Amino acid sequence: MAVTSRDTRARILDTAWGLVRERGVGAVTLADIAAATGVSRQLLYVYFENRAGLLVAMARRHDVRSGFAARAAEAGSLPPVAALERLLRLWFAYLPEILPVARALEAAAVNGDEGGVAWRDRMGDLRELFAAAVARVEGDGRLAEGWTVPAATDWVWARAQPATFQHLVGDRAWPADDYTERVVRSVLSEVVGPPG
Repeated sequence: MAVTSRDTRARILDTAWGLVRERGVGAVTLADIAAATGVSRQLLYVYFENRAGLLVAMARRHDVRSGFAARAAEAGSLPPVAALERLLRLWFAYLPEILPVARALEAAAVNGDEGGVAWRDRMGDLRELFAAAVARVEGDGRLAEGWTVPAATDWVWARAQPATFQHLVGDRAWPADDYTERVVRSVLSEVVGPPG
């Protein structure tokens, strides 16, 4: 069975994910990824142009491969308030799986490393998911008084940051389910108004 360029690209991305998860983004070079995958560094540039492009593709592939992207899309078929709640719950269920890589990419963004491009890309996409969900709530006449779609989106997105999850669940030992329940209920009570 012949190995296709698609197979090679997928293998590179999966290897990169594993290395970044294990070592952190700053400790992983293109040479490390190439060696671990068994390809040349030049091939990485053919597929991804640069390190930032590889890291963005790596994170996007994991969103798809894990099923998070499909589940988030399916949430859009629910009624608006239920869809927002489902999206929040999906995100908090996904966070433990991606937390080491998310925190490494976030640190890269703070330090000016190329991994910051991947952080901004993924968090920008998450914000867009929340923006669409909040806009649907507003379209249904359920956005709480005093909120605009952009402000409510920012609020929901800020409450979903991996750093907050890490602080309370990882550092302060909150049970993840308790954290999720408290944040979801808090967010919904703040940005969703009564029916009618």
